[in-house]
Amino acid sequence: MSREPNQTDEQPVMLALSTFRQSEKAVELALEKSRQENRRLVVVHVADRNLARYLVGQDLAVIDGGVFTGLRQKCEEDLLREHESQGREKAEAIAARAREKGIAVSALVETGRFALVCLAVVTKEKPAVIFTTRSKRPAWVKLFFGAPVDKLIAEAGCPVIEA
Repeated sequence: MSREPNQTDEQPVMLALSTFRQSEKAVELALEKSRQENRRLVVVHVADRNLARYLVGQDLAVIDGGVFTGLRQKCEEDLLREHESQGREKAEAIAARAREKGIAVSALVETGRFALVCLAVVTKEKPAVIFTTRSKRPAWVKLFFGAPVDKLIAEAGCPVIEA
């Protein structure tokens, strides 16, 4: 039985990026692993819901009432839409690079929380390995709220390589 290049039924390689998690090294490693092992690449880009909360912040919440009712929510929604659009461009650019190398690829862009979106994809795709990177969040945020990559590492059920 002959196979088309990169059309395997094996577990894919997953590349997990987000608004806060960008890494050319992770992209290169995922592309190379997919090519070397003849595995499909699944690119996941999360427009991180926390972005709007970090950028819009509490200052806008103070004036969000009266004449400005719903202003904060509208700003958050607009910001997330913009970052989802940017994420789609990035994911499609990576997918195009994969196709140029003869790698079968699919790209998913979703707004949400990084670990939750990625774990949903893990459940569906059952990847052999995940490539990602850590965000550049302040240490106190990680201390109080944890790190989404740690949750991914703990629950993915496959190796998670940080690059």
